[in-house]
Amino acid sequence: MNPGQMKDLVGKESGVIPALDTVSTSDIRHWRELMEGKKDSWNTGVAPPAMTLVWAMGPLWPKKVEVTEPHEQVLKLLDEAGYGVSVGIALDQEYLKPIRLGDRLSYKVKVVSVSSDEEETRYGKGYKVVLLYTFTNQNGEVVSKQGYTILKSRVLTPVT
Repeated sequence: MNPGQMKDLVGKESGVIPALDTVSTSDIRHWRELMEGKKDSWNTGVAPPAMTLVWAMGPLWPKKVEVTEPHEQVLKLLDEAGYGVSVGIALDQEYLKPIRLGDRLSYKVKVVSVSSDEEETRYGKGYKVVLLYTFTNQNGEVVSKQGYTILKSRVLTPVT
């Protein structure tokens, strides 16, 4: 692993990444069913703010082959060094505007920091990668900012 390569990626931000899907009633309904159960008072015209990161999820298949964005490059460097286990260990969310039915979101991802050495955590030793997601709607308005911390480790140690 080349620590210099990772250090060079800190502070770099991706290009604009369009969400694959428009905010839809079915997405909102599925989220609410999973998180809240059935309720007659649901407003499916506005997405629950906590589901914002859902629109940054890539498809499960086919896997993206080309790694072009800075955050992808950092994670790939760690994978190649044997740190192939990824665990989300922190998520800080700031909601600035409602996400409405029909919105078309896009986002950028900035590499905020990468551990300079392995760190000991409750989940084992590994490298912490802190990313900042900035979500905008089709009008260019920032709807959410989210700091996401990932632990990249060789093995996952169960928390006891």
